[in-house]
Amino acid sequence: MRWLVRELILVGRTLFREGLVSGRAGNLSYAYRDKLLITRTGSFLGELTEADIVEVPLMDTSPLDERASVELPVHRRIVIRTGKRAVVHAHPPCAVSLSLFERVISPIDSEGKEIIGDVPVLDLERPSASEELAEAVSETLKTHKIVVIRGHGVFSADMSLKRAYSYVSTLEHSCRIKLLSKI
Repeated sequence: MRWLVRELILVGRTLFREGLVSGRAGNLSYAYRDKLLITRTGSFLGELTEADIVEVPLMDTSPLDERASVELPVHRRIVIRTGKRAVVHAHPPCAVSLSLFERVISPIDSEGKEIIGDVPVLDLERPSASEELAEAVSETLKTHKIVVIRGHGVFSADMSLKRAYSYVSTLEHSCRIKLLSKI
């Protein structure tokens, strides 16, 4: 499992380097057998270490491990509902900006159209660490690679952490192009 920890660290640092998360924002997880590796609450993705990765049971519904990200229930629900193993939650600024005005983010660039297609924007009463969030995001990620929560951030899921990260990066790139095209 050390390779998974190294991959979580690499993806966290890459998200920060690309400006897809700030400070202590965002979280990552990967399901392996009956366990879920997830970033520690309050961890700084740009400087993750092995100590910032918490191992929790995947199917456990007992009180949350206070070391794990507050988004743990959302990550668990995504993995269980979609069968995907890797989850990335980030706050890409251009995607969040467009989410304030659009119900669906439709890339205008060929890469975005091909890789992620139309991206739903969810308008939720409680956009962070809520049952409503877990339900809406897990349901949407059954049929989409990535989803935006209006004014908050994105969740992406795949079998690979690098692919889940790539959806976030592609969305942000597409949103930059879209915003630049309006200038």
